[in-house]
Amino acid sequence: MAWGSGAFNSCDKLLERVEKNDPTLKELVILPMKTFGAKDLDRLSHAIETGMNTHLVSISASGHPLPPNSLKAFGNALSIQASKQQKYGITSLAIGSKDMGDEGTIALCQGLALSNGALLQHLDLGWKEIGKDGLYEIGTTFAHSKCLRELDLSRNDFGNDGIVQLSKGAAAAAAEHDDDAAGVAFPALEQLILSECNIDSTGMDVLAKILLGQEKDKRQRSKRIHLAIGSNPIGSAGCHSLVQLLSCVDHGSVISHLQAAQCSIGNGGVEILSQGFHRGLEIMDISDNGITTDGAKKLAASLIQSWPDLVEMKIAKNEIGSDGVSAILGSLITRGDTNDSTESGKNSSLQNLDLSYTNCGAEGAKAALRSGGLHTLRLFGNTIGSDGFDAIAPLLRGGHPNIENLDLGGNNAEEDSVVRLLDSIADKKDASAHSRLAVLEIGGNKFGDKAMEALTRLQSVWPDLDVAHDKPVGESGWKEEDQD
Repeated sequence: MAWGSGAFNSCDKLLERVEKNDPTLKELVILPMKTFGAKDLDRLSHAIETGMNTHLVSISASGHPLPPNSLKAFGNALSIQASKQQKYGITSLAIGSKDMGDEGTIALCQGLALSNGALLQHLDLGWKEIGKDGLYEIGTTFAHSKCLRELDLSRNDFGNDGIVQLSKGAAAAAAEHDDDAAGVAFPALEQLILSECNIDSTGMDVLAKILLGQEKDKRQRSKRIHLAIGSNPIGSAGCHSLVQLLSCVDHGSVISHLQAAQCSIGNGGVEILSQGFHRGLEIMDISDNGITTDGAKKLAASLIQSWPDLVEMKIAKNEIGSDGVSAILGSLITRGDTNDSTESGKNSSLQNLDLSYTNCGAEGAKAALRSGGLHTLRLFGNTIGSDGFDAIAPLLRGGHPNIENLDLGGNNAEEDSVVRLLDSIADKKDASAHSRLAVLEIGGNKFGDKAMEALTRLQSVWPDLDVAHDKPVGESGWKEEDQD
């Protein structure tokens, strides 16, 4: 990888390496502080178009204003490279500045349209002020790309109109293909990032239709999609479209990873998401969505049947309280349950759970630590305090049989309670005792000399346990490094 650093901020030496076909230069990274303008891009285009370079596969040049004519020539160079049916080529691209806009996007796509997006597998057009016209061109250019796997359009305020135009662009591209070639749009897509694009429930309805294809089209995607729609106002109504994507009758969820934090879905949205059978969804992030105890209970009731493949769930920054957390954990297998969910009547697939800032209280924390299936548990920022640490310490005596990563940071426990917690984990009653606890995070709790001594005792028992903590503070309030 070359970072584009050098005298006078010039990219000349880097471009010379491209032109000389340096076999060690496969990823070209041109940082924003470098000078990279039209002449530099034209020079790079020439090296690609003529086949001068056969080793470069990735170009990252975001943050540089580039004129439309140079962007079009660059897109055309990538198309020519793809037409040569060579085994090499540019597969990853991030280019343009936040002023690129529709004009620059259209120009780039017009050059790429000759080859349905060339060989590009990864395309980052995030934060480029792209509007609906640019989205239309992206649709026409890439809808039938057999290469494009990751598309980042985040932080472009195109809203519902942009999604509608993306759909129209894809439809226009389909009209140019015969029936055998046409099919589901963006057939190779594995990751679509639409965070902060001002999409609401109307836009979500159109997006679902794009990803699902026409009803008459029975062909399926080769892989499920990682869909990131965080910080869009989809509301509870937008969850109807998500359910369509999560519960396809024939082949389960179209989505493998759903990132939907800060989408204002509320309890109503959770109730909608809890309907159906979401086979194939593995990771879900619904953090910071105004979900309360009632929504958590609805979700908990559905965990047993509706989410058979869900491995990771983030529900952080929702005020679900101890009752909501206890309800969720009540749907998961506990230490005394068998791992066979059909026998226990509980969910055994969920392994990673983020309950940070949920106001879980000591009771919620205790319920979480009784888990028999979780591998990662985050309880950061719940201010359970000293009483909470004392309440959960017995559940951590000798470590934990299944939790590998435990985050108890930011809970404002006093040092004496931290000491008792560490000593409880160190309390290995017999040599055959087994603990899977590998990482313990306790920063954001009082940590002084007594806690440091307790940590030393703990590490003598569990030497491989990694404990992340604040720098020790003595009784005077000075940190250790301040006393040197």
